[in-house]
Amino acid sequence: MLWQDITIAGTGAWVPPIRPEHTRGGQPSALALNGFTSAAVSTDDTATQMAARAGLKALRHADITGADLSLLVHAGFQDGDHYTPAAYLMRVLGGKDTTGIEIGAASDGGAAALVTAAEHLTARPAAKATLVTTGVRFPDERWGYARELGYVAGDAGAAAVLTRGTGFARLLATAHVTEPQLEAQTRARKGYTGAARRFPVEETGFMPHIEVLQRATHRCVETVLDEAAVKPADITHVVPIAIGSVVLDLLLTGSRLGLRADDTSWTYGRHLGHAGPSDVLLALDRTFRSGEARAGQHVLVVSFGVGFRWTTALFEVTRDPVRPSRPVGAAPAGHSHTEGSRP
Repeated sequence: MLWQDITIAGTGAWVPPIRPEHTRGGQPSALALNGFTSAAVSTDDTATQMAARAGLKALRHADITGADLSLLVHAGFQDGDHYTPAAYLMRVLGGKDTTGIEIGAASDGGAAALVTAAEHLTARPAAKATLVTTGVRFPDERWGYARELGYVAGDAGAAAVLTRGTGFARLLATAHVTEPQLEAQTRARKGYTGAARRFPVEETGFMPHIEVLQRATHRCVETVLDEAAVKPADITHVVPIAIGSVVLDLLLTGSRLGLRADDTSWTYGRHLGHAGPSDVLLALDRTFRSGEARAGQHVLVVSFGVGFRWTTALFEVTRDPVRPSRPVGAAPAGHSHTEGSRP
């Protein structure tokens, strides 16, 4: 789908302290083979609180106030601390006329929320801005087993402000692909109850389904490139979900991009862990705020989540993004905790 006059005007990220992942038993672990070096771990903030902090930073980056927001779209994942996270976020970030909604889509939630926000701006010409937030927290007692599958879950909040024509990165095209025949892989088995239940794919990983995942990824990438008439050589930055170098290499193999995981924002994500729906927004924030993205460049988001659903989004940087007052490092924890009032 092609878009007109929808832009990113600001981004924000909230990353808790980063802890190294150590090799166990003197042997290379599945984590090390998959490229993960560390993970962001929150011991104090809930997923929605991290989303709120990231949202505040995105609003400041865009020079937008909560009163300017027509819609707030929040993507989370199994947030046991906030059953209505959008309402909390509207209270601390929105205005009296802001509508708040929550979407699922698992790890594809961040990219899916961007599309939802863009659709709102397109459908409501009077709307000035929308805010997308994501927030995840993966307690080790529930998600520690993921290390056995070769990835580590990371905690983080991320956000982006979308406006009509006033931002620095224009949304050119998006595409969606679904493979619902794999839905059973994320369905709890009989006899399992409670939030800690595990699904088949959590025990087998993605490898049994890699051919389907690869085909869907290629189709989604090719759709946005063809619709926007952009050549693979014109893509300067590729932003995938941070699911690990082995899986990303397999998904990208044979695609027109001709890239491997280490040619993408995965080189940043490997330090934070797989932060579910926050992955792509964290990487976009890094790309835009670090000075890496320059006017005239193209940024391609490649996202997917269990279920299984894919979203790709192609952006053109129309002007150099506003640089922050201090350089943004790979581990933005610490100083950020003093910004603004505590949500």
